[in-house]
Amino acid sequence: MVRLSFFAVAMFANLAMSVAGPINTETYRELTNGFGQTGACRGNGGGGDRVDSRYRILTTQTACETVCDDDSECVAYAYKTGTGDCVIYGSGQDGSCSLSVDTGELDRYHNFQSCGECTQDGAVVEDALTKSLCGICSKETPAALVASLGVCSTVGGLWTEATWTAGTWEEPLGGWVGDSYTHQTQYGSTNVHTITIADGYGCFDKVHEDGQPTCNGSTAGNSSCQTAFEDRRTSTQCSAGCTFYPRNGSHGPYCDGLASDGETSCIEGFETTDVFSEESCLAIDSQCIYVPAIEWTTPPADIHAPPADLGPGWQDVIKASETTGDCTGRDNLPQCKGKDNIAGFIYGVCRLDTVGALNGENVNQKYCKNCINTNGDQVNLDEKACAQACLDDPSGSCMGFSHADNANCILYGVDGEHYLRHPGDVENEWLGYALHDEPCLADKIPIGCTPNFNTIKMNTKFLCRHLNQDNTRWLAWGEATGSEEITVELTVTPSLSDPVGVEDFTQEMMDELRIKMASVAFVDADKDVSLEIGEGDQDGHVKVTFAIQVPSNVIIPMTGMLNTILVSKSRDGALYFHSKITTDNALKNAGTLIPIAGHIAGILVKGMRHNLVDKSKELQITSWSELSPSACSVDPVDPPLSSSESEDLCPDVICEECNVASSESSTASSGALRNVPAHGIAIAALMYNYLYL
Repeated sequence: MVRLSFFAVAMFANLAMSVAGPINTETYRELTNGFGQTGACRGNGGGGDRVDSRYRILTTQTACETVCDDDSECVAYAYKTGTGDCVIYGSGQDGSCSLSVDTGELDRYHNFQSCGECTQDGAVVEDALTKSLCGICSKETPAALVASLGVCSTVGGLWTEATWTAGTWEEPLGGWVGDSYTHQTQYGSTNVHTITIADGYGCFDKVHEDGQPTCNGSTAGNSSCQTAFEDRRTSTQCSAGCTFYPRNGSHGPYCDGLASDGETSCIEGFETTDVFSEESCLAIDSQCIYVPAIEWTTPPADIHAPPADLGPGWQDVIKASETTGDCTGRDNLPQCKGKDNIAGFIYGVCRLDTVGALNGENVNQKYCKNCINTNGDQVNLDEKACAQACLDDPSGSCMGFSHADNANCILYGVDGEHYLRHPGDVENEWLGYALHDEPCLADKIPIGCTPNFNTIKMNTKFLCRHLNQDNTRWLAWGEATGSEEITVELTVTPSLSDPVGVEDFTQEMMDELRIKMASVAFVDADKDVSLEIGEGDQDGHVKVTFAIQVPSNVIIPMTGMLNTILVSKSRDGALYFHSKITTDNALKNAGTLIPIAGHIAGILVKGMRHNLVDKSKELQITSWSELSPSACSVDPVDPPLSSSESEDLCPDVICEECNVASSESSTASSGALRNVPAHGIAIAALMYNYLYL
């Protein structure tokens, strides 16, 4: 039994308590962790025992419960009041496979990863539930690990693939998103009996006895053994302080709440009493049949395949630091057995390195397992497929990724979580999460970013990789081919009443401006950046125009990155040009790059992007301006209201929003699909909360 101190009990009291009961209390029972806290549903094994499910946003809990009512395979549902996050649990909720098993057998094909069959020398290999297990290693696998491609490579063995024949996986219909949880060494749980604490969630169990011992059959008097078995439960089996709930509708008596000693789980304490024993069942009638509760066995650890050679532009695999490699109190991690610290361990999920944070800290991100990259590969196929997804990111500002074999590809960067569709993949969306820190592409880029994103949370299923943080970053997009131009234009206006003229820009200022632009674009100032100072559109205004020469294969990501840093963040973009040294505190123009009387009132970036439908290269012009707020002052999410309005607001400036709005034929192009509206971002964040809790 886990002992809780007074302070732990006080902490629990402030955690996720019951937010709402079920609508139909005779059919559903709200589950807790036995200490009164609620959360997302789990199987008998607790937090790690995830149950296959489907999820979407529904406006009311009643609507979510009705879905479960009408689905005979639904064993429970979870709902988050205020956000509409609805999750339906049970066998087949995540989708279906074209392969099938005989009636009565466990469904080995219930998950999109296990929708296939492994054969060796013509015989089916029953234990090979996923493709990564379909083969033979030339070396013996340690007992604590499962024999897989990744483990075999790690122990220095030679992996010989067997034959994996994939079936066809069908996702849920009606706007639902399936979520599969096949553990590589066993079938996934189909019962819900516990929860993992998750703020705001309630888990409502429909099939209550599937996680408990049962007493099957009928007595000599033709009454139900199970009903009599349940009726033996009374308040006397409840620990002091716990609340006893008598039979109500379809669910039998149970015990819940918070025990007086703060140490005993009301549920676990109740379900381990003698009334749940085999003797209790058989004492009812000799014809009754006792069936013990399902036991959860923690799957053996799995290890990601060794780091791939991603080529130029990429850093070596990111490793555990002294902080995240600390093994104190972490004997549950196989890699920590008998060790004090394993700094340098290479398997894990990307994290910020923060003093005292054993698991590091998270940053803004997005993730997907079935999205398609521009090479046509599913992004979770392997490490290189996930790396390509990072290079495809429309933000141009992906700085790294975490990858798990046959699971998620997670991308990290600047504003990437707002771009939920990638070029050429109109069927799938990434799920974004923007409630953490923003990582740095380089020092102080973007302004306000959080440094030290350079460690991992140890997890043997993942690898963490980062792009270089200098101009060699662009080598990741391949050998330079051709030459094209990106234009960045600064509009400089008087900060007070005195005008700003071309003559106010000294040669030193112009040289420093080129150097600063080169540092933001990760290019060479002397070779790649030219500068022109000219009169602005109004008297007393000046236009500072940079021409950046870039290889053709790099113009799209560099345009995206400059748009993200200088335009999408609007006035933050001006701060780079307030002083020679980029700093978070450059709110006032120091007069070293822009004349002291000047003020940057707008920035325009002109380059190229991918069309999100067919991946073709097309013009992209984005801008923000204090002078004439309009459709051309880019909101990266919402387009202008109408074509006539757009034409009136920006007659002299070409911008992607205007182009999209002015032609019906453009509505299916990249502008129309560029982003999900703001409410879509919120929905994606909710999905993240569910998946990672």
